[in-house]
Amino acid sequence: MNELILVSGASTGIGAATARALATRGFHVLAGVRRDDDAEAISAEGIEPIRLDVTDPADVAALRARVDADPHSRPLRAIINNAAIEINAPVEVLPLEIWRRQFEVNLFGHIAVTQSLLPALRKSRGRIVNISSVGAQIALPIYGAYAGTKAAFEAASDALRREVAAQGIEVVIVRSGGVRTPMAAESGPLSLRLAEQMSAEHSHLYGDLISATVAFQARFLDRAITAERAARRIAQVAIAKRPRTTYTLGPDAALTLPLNRLLPTRLMDRILTPRNPKGPTP
Repeated sequence: MNELILVSGASTGIGAATARALATRGFHVLAGVRRDDDAEAISAEGIEPIRLDVTDPADVAALRARVDADPHSRPLRAIINNAAIEINAPVEVLPLEIWRRQFEVNLFGHIAVTQSLLPALRKSRGRIVNISSVGAQIALPIYGAYAGTKAAFEAASDALRREVAAQGIEVVIVRSGGVRTPMAAESGPLSLRLAEQMSAEHSHLYGDLISATVAFQARFLDRAITAERAARRIAQVAIAKRPRTTYTLGPDAALTLPLNRLLPTRLMDRILTPRNPKGPTP
């Protein structure tokens, strides 16, 4: 097909698998990566790696110039806003600079890319696919910052969908459940390393909660879907003729999201919180 699709965060995991899935369908994929070795790894027929740190205005400007000056005048069929970082710790413990960094990547970076490429999408009547998380609706303990970025991303996506529908642009949210990726695999060990740096008071208050939540997630990931399976779903969403406004990835998301709507909040709190959190020392 003589069309472009951008996939941000294509170095590994869902992004890399999605780039490959779309290339096999005949699209020319602009695969956003941050390092030269990642560019070399993802480069293949139909996949053009481009340097893209979504928080860097120069990279975003270069991306727009690349799309506008495509040597074959190919239209931009879709952008898949997938880049993300995940650093989990209790709300009280996680430093504000890490909160801000996650919002810069997971929210503001995608807004910057979307703002830059909306003129091209208007010309092509293209599509925006925003990769969210089940955490946007159901935030586990210690996941406040990451889940917060995804909840904000979904709210912005809803507003954008209503703003650009009359321009022929579709905006679709994909809520991912558990997917086996390098980021997901590193999430638990990173939380444990951060926990080692807590004060004695915070260790007493949150140490067991962090360990239990990390152990729960590790068991959960053993049953999670592969990045390749997630990518096939995202590729279908990107090119569907009449897409829904929201999709889920994985059986866990398909199960827990309806439960969250049906069950009382206090019951969901008990289901999702390990049984051993501690209160303050008497």
